[in-house]
Amino acid sequence: MRLSTLRLSSTRTAVARVDRNRLTLLPFADVGALLTCESWQEHAATPGEVLTPTHAPIQPGPLTTRLATFTQVEVNYATRAKALNTPPPPIPRLVTTPVTAVTGDRDVLRLTPAPYIHWGVELGVVIGQYTSRVSKASALRSVAGYTVVNTFAAIGWPAVVTIGPQLVTADELPLGARGLTLTTTLDSRPRQKANTSDMLFDVATLIEAASARITLMPGDLITTGTPAATSTDRLHDGCSITAGIKGIGELHNTVTHRPPPATGHVPPASDSGEG
Repeated sequence: MRLSTLRLSSTRTAVARVDRNRLTLLPFADVGALLTCESWQEHAATPGEVLTPTHAPIQPGPLTTRLATFTQVEVNYATRAKALNTPPPPIPRLVTTPVTAVTGDRDVLRLTPAPYIHWGVELGVVIGQYTSRVSKASALRSVAGYTVVNTFAAIGWPAVVTIGPQLVTADELPLGARGLTLTTTLDSRPRQKANTSDMLFDVATLIEAASARITLMPGDLITTGTPAATSTDRLHDGCSITAGIKGIGELHNTVTHRPPPATGHVPPASDSGEG
């Protein structure tokens, strides 16, 4: 099953189940809200409202807006460790990252003026049930699905997190989402390419480690680390970034350092925030 969040108007968002070229609307504001419901799989499979041309134009939104923090793995690829001139860690190094804005596919990202902003594609693991101190052998039962994540962060600043464009349930991907190709481009130039099979610690190991620290809740996000660093050079105004994972989808975003327009109304989350 593939689930997305759509912006139907300036005030309405809804979950859509994606069946090839058919979109079925579900009565939830975003995928994160759906996952907090008991038996969310049954809700996701209901007939729902078929999307019609009257809803056009349809714009994607972030899968969830409920993230205040999320769990990141600092180093999970040998290429990343080499780029940082550090030995591969013997155990997962997990950090809790505060979030200032959650954005989606096609959103414009307004970033902090910090000179060094780190970013890069990551496999995102979305939790589907309450999980505490789970064993590695049982950990994958906690996974609702997988998504693409690109996190923009600077030291001392909360992160801007781009999530989407879809949540792909675990049954539609290889076990533990292994064998998937990750890529990024900056202004159409390739910057990253790796495979989830190259991760130092697999998804089950990361869930086991994270659930030993905190109780994971439905809708929580664990990101599995980015491959070799793209660059810490300042992202120029107007540059375009595409982050993708084969079998899940691509996130397309444009960066701006300009202030939001003075329209007299509060801009959407994707047009504000620091990273």
